Amino acid sequence: MDVHCTTCGEPWDTYHLWHDAIWDTGLSEAEIRAWEKLPQSGKLAPKWRQQFEAACYVFGRTVINVIRCPACPKDAQPDRAKVQINAEIENLLAGDEDGLAATYEDHGL
Repeated sequence: MDVHCTTCGEPWDTYHLWHDAIWDTGLSEAEIRAWEKLPQSGKLAPKWRQQFEAACYVFGRTVINVIRCPACPKDAQPDRAKVQINAEIENLLAGDEDGLAATYEDHGL
């Protein structure tokens, strides 16, 4: 299942975001293994967000809401309407990342 970056429209496979994107951060294997054991609610704590941002990923409340990604042109700006829509859907489906991903995919978000 794919979701799209709200800045450049790049499709991202949800499996990649849940399991592989963390390996792009430059964290040690031990840190990555620790991240993998966290509940979804802890995976974007400030420490982890900072590491993702260093790897050019910016997420909403979950890694399924891709606001900026490594494929984005340097000066590109996110689509503000999509950012707001995605955030509202995240609020409605909090805790249901599969449902969130399916909703984003169904609506091309």
